Amino acid sequence: MGKTLVINLENIIFQGDILDVGEKNLGIIYNISKEAKDEISLDYVSSDSKVELKDRKYDACTFFFELNKIWTSLEKERLIREISSYIKESGEIFIWDINKERGKIFNNKIKVILQNEKVKEFTFKNLNILLNSNIEEIKKILEKYFEIEETKAWEDVFFIRGKKLKTKAEVEENINYEGINYSD
Repeated sequence: MGKTLVINLENIIFQGDILDVGEKNLGIIYNISKEAKDEISLDYVSSDSKVELKDRKYDACTFFFELNKIWTSLEKERLIREISSYIKESGEIFIWDINKERGKIFNNKIKVILQNEKVKEFTFKNLNILLNSNIEEIKKILEKYFEIEETKAWEDVFFIRGKKLKTKAEVEENINYEGINYSD
Protein backbone atom coordinates (compact mmCIF):
# COMPACT_ATOMS: atom_id res chain seq x y z
CA MET A 1 0.00 0.00 0.00
CA GLY A 2 1.12 3.57 -0.73
CA LYS A 3 0.79 6.72 1.31
CA THR A 4 -1.99 8.25 3.39
CA LEU A 5 -3.76 11.14 1.67
CA VAL A 6 -5.75 13.62 3.76
CA ILE A 7 -8.92 15.31 2.55
CA ASN A 8 -10.31 18.05 4.78
CA LEU A 9 -14.09 18.40 4.40
CA GLU A 10 -14.69 20.32 7.64
CA ASN A 11 -15.86 23.42 5.76
CA ILE A 12 -17.95 21.72 3.06
CA ILE A 13 -21.60 22.63 3.48
CA PHE A 14 -24.39 21.44 1.22
CA GLN A 15 -27.64 23.31 0.72
CA GLY A 16 -30.91 21.65 -0.31
CA ASP A 17 -31.33 18.30 -2.03
CA ILE A 18 -28.17 16.34 -2.88
CA LEU A 19 -27.62 13.71 -5.54
CA ASP A 20 -24.67 11.46 -4.65
CA VAL A 21 -23.34 9.59 -7.69
CA GLY A 22 -21.81 6.22 -7.00
CA GLU A 23 -22.31 2.52 -6.84
CA LYS A 24 -20.37 1.99 -3.62
CA ASN A 25 -21.08 4.62 -1.02
CA LEU A 26 -18.40 5.29 1.56
CA GLY A 27 -20.76 7.27 3.81
CA ILE A 28 -18.73 10.46 3.42
CA ILE A 29 -21.41 12.56 1.72
CA TYR A 30 -24.04 11.23 4.11
CA ASN A 31 -21.90 12.29 7.08
CA ILE A 32 -21.44 15.80 5.66
CA SER A 33 -25.13 16.24 4.86
CA LYS A 34 -26.40 15.00 8.21
CA GLU A 35 -24.41 17.78 9.92
CA ALA A 36 -26.33 20.46 7.99
CA LYS A 37 -28.67 22.64 10.04
CA ASP A 38 -31.41 22.61 7.38
CA GLU A 39 -33.26 19.47 6.38
CA ILE A 40 -31.53 17.89 3.41
CA SER A 41 -32.61 15.13 1.09
CA LEU A 42 -29.77 12.84 0.00
CA ASP A 43 -30.41 10.52 -2.92
CA TYR A 44 -27.98 8.07 -4.44
CA VAL A 45 -27.72 7.35 -8.13
CA SER A 46 -26.81 4.00 -9.52
CA SER A 47 -27.75 2.24 -12.71
CA ASP A 48 -30.87 0.87 -10.94
CA SER A 49 -32.20 4.24 -9.75
CA LYS A 50 -31.93 6.35 -12.94
CA VAL A 51 -35.62 5.98 -13.78
CA GLU A 52 -36.62 7.48 -10.42
CA LEU A 53 -34.47 10.57 -11.03
CA LYS A 54 -36.08 11.79 -14.24
CA ASP A 55 -38.66 13.98 -12.47
CA ARG A 56 -36.33 15.30 -9.76
CA LYS A 57 -34.12 18.39 -9.61
CA TYR A 58 -31.28 18.70 -7.12
CA ASP A 59 -29.42 21.63 -5.59
CA ALA A 60 -26.11 19.79 -5.58
CA CYS A 61 -24.47 16.71 -7.00
CA THR A 62 -21.43 14.89 -5.60
CA PHE A 63 -18.93 12.49 -7.11
CA PHE A 64 -16.65 11.01 -4.46
CA PHE A 65 -13.94 8.89 -6.12
CA GLU A 66 -16.25 7.67 -8.90
CA LEU A 67 -15.16 9.18 -12.22
CA ASN A 68 -11.78 7.42 -12.18
CA LYS A 69 -13.58 4.11 -12.69
CA ILE A 70 -15.03 5.13 -16.06
CA TRP A 71 -13.05 3.99 -19.09
CA THR A 72 -13.27 6.84 -21.59
CA SER A 73 -13.70 10.60 -21.67
CA LEU A 74 -16.81 10.13 -23.79
CA GLU A 75 -18.42 7.97 -21.11
CA LYS A 76 -17.45 10.49 -18.40
CA GLU A 77 -18.95 13.31 -20.46
CA ARG A 78 -22.14 11.34 -21.12
CA LEU A 79 -22.58 10.79 -17.37
CA ILE A 80 -21.85 14.42 -16.46
CA ARG A 81 -24.24 15.68 -19.17
CA GLU A 82 -26.98 13.39 -17.87
CA ILE A 83 -26.36 14.38 -14.26
CA SER A 84 -26.43 18.09 -15.20
CA SER A 85 -30.03 17.60 -16.36
CA TYR A 86 -30.97 16.61 -12.79
CA ILE A 87 -29.41 19.73 -11.27
CA LYS A 88 -31.37 22.94 -10.76
CA GLU A 89 -30.33 26.20 -12.39
CA SER A 90 -27.39 27.55 -10.36
CA GLY A 91 -27.04 24.14 -8.69
CA GLU A 92 -23.56 22.95 -7.81
CA ILE A 93 -21.38 19.95 -8.55
CA PHE A 94 -18.64 18.70 -6.20
CA ILE A 95 -16.03 16.23 -7.41
CA TRP A 96 -13.27 14.55 -5.43
CA ASP A 97 -11.14 12.10 -7.37
CA ILE A 98 -7.65 10.84 -8.15
CA ASN A 99 -4.95 11.93 -10.57
CA LYS A 100 -3.71 8.72 -12.17
CA GLU A 101 -1.88 8.28 -15.43
CA ARG A 102 -2.41 5.34 -17.76
CA GLY A 103 0.13 2.64 -16.88
CA LYS A 104 0.06 3.51 -13.15
CA ILE A 105 -1.94 2.20 -10.22
CA PHE A 106 -3.48 3.96 -7.23
CA ASN A 107 -3.42 2.14 -3.89
CA ASN A 108 -3.52 4.56 -0.98
CA LYS A 109 -5.20 5.13 2.33
CA ILE A 110 -7.59 8.10 2.35
CA LYS A 111 -8.20 9.95 5.59
CA VAL A 112 -11.22 12.28 5.46
CA ILE A 113 -11.64 14.95 8.12
CA LEU A 114 -15.33 15.74 8.64
CA GLN A 115 -17.15 18.33 10.72
CA ASN A 116 -17.05 18.04 14.52
CA GLU A 117 -13.58 16.45 14.38
CA LYS A 118 -14.90 13.18 12.96
CA VAL A 119 -12.50 11.17 10.81
CA LYS A 120 -13.25 8.44 8.28
CA GLU A 121 -10.49 6.30 6.81
CA PHE A 122 -10.58 3.87 3.92
CA THR A 123 -8.24 2.33 1.39
CA PHE A 124 -8.90 3.31 -2.19
CA LYS A 125 -7.56 1.23 -5.05
CA ASN A 126 -7.59 1.65 -8.79
CA LEU A 127 -5.30 -1.09 -10.04
CA ASN A 128 -6.39 -0.88 -13.68
CA ILE A 129 -3.31 0.29 -15.57
CA LEU A 130 -5.44 1.06 -18.64
CA LEU A 131 -7.55 3.70 -16.89
CA ASN A 132 -6.62 7.36 -16.85
CA SER A 133 -7.97 10.00 -14.46
CA ASN A 134 -6.87 13.61 -14.12
CA ILE A 135 -8.13 17.05 -13.17
CA GLU A 136 -7.55 18.59 -16.61
CA GLU A 137 -9.70 15.98 -18.37
CA ILE A 138 -12.56 16.46 -15.89
CA LYS A 139 -12.34 20.27 -16.04
CA LYS A 140 -12.51 20.18 -19.84
CA ILE A 141 -15.70 18.09 -19.68
CA LEU A 142 -17.27 20.11 -16.86
CA GLU A 143 -16.74 23.46 -18.57
CA LYS A 144 -19.39 22.49 -21.12
CA TYR A 145 -22.08 22.26 -18.42
CA PHE A 146 -20.73 24.09 -15.36
CA GLU A 147 -18.81 27.22 -14.49
CA ILE A 148 -15.74 26.05 -12.58
CA GLU A 149 -15.63 27.99 -9.32
CA GLU A 150 -12.91 26.17 -7.40
CA THR A 151 -10.18 23.63 -8.08
CA LYS A 152 -7.60 22.12 -5.78
CA ALA A 153 -5.02 19.44 -6.42
CA TRP A 154 -2.68 17.90 -3.88
CA GLU A 155 -0.66 14.73 -3.85
CA ASP A 156 -2.62 12.37 -6.14
CA VAL A 157 -6.10 13.78 -5.38
CA PHE A 158 -8.14 16.68 -6.75
CA PHE A 159 -11.31 18.63 -5.97
CA ILE A 160 -13.52 20.61 -8.36
CA ARG A 161 -16.59 22.68 -7.52
CA GLY A 162 -18.77 24.14 -10.26
CA LYS A 163 -22.05 25.94 -10.74
CA LYS A 164 -24.47 24.81 -13.44
CA LEU A 165 -24.50 26.92 -16.58
CA LYS A 166 -27.80 28.04 -18.00
CA THR A 167 -28.94 25.99 -20.95
CA LYS A 168 -29.39 27.66 -24.34
CA ALA A 169 -33.19 27.57 -23.81
CA GLU A 170 -32.85 29.27 -20.39
CA VAL A 171 -30.61 31.99 -21.84
CA GLU A 172 -33.08 32.63 -24.70
CA GLU A 173 -35.97 32.76 -22.22
CA ASN A 174 -34.14 35.42 -20.17
CA ILE A 175 -33.37 37.46 -23.30
CA ASN A 176 -37.05 37.38 -24.37
CA TYR A 177 -38.18 38.32 -20.86
CA GLU A 178 -35.68 41.17 -20.56
CA GLY A 179 -36.64 42.46 -24.03
CA ILE A 180 -40.22 43.28 -22.98
CA ASN A 181 -41.02 47.00 -22.90
CA TYR A 182 -42.75 47.83 -19.61
CA SER A 183 -43.34 51.54 -20.33
CA ASP A 184 -46.64 51.00 -22.22
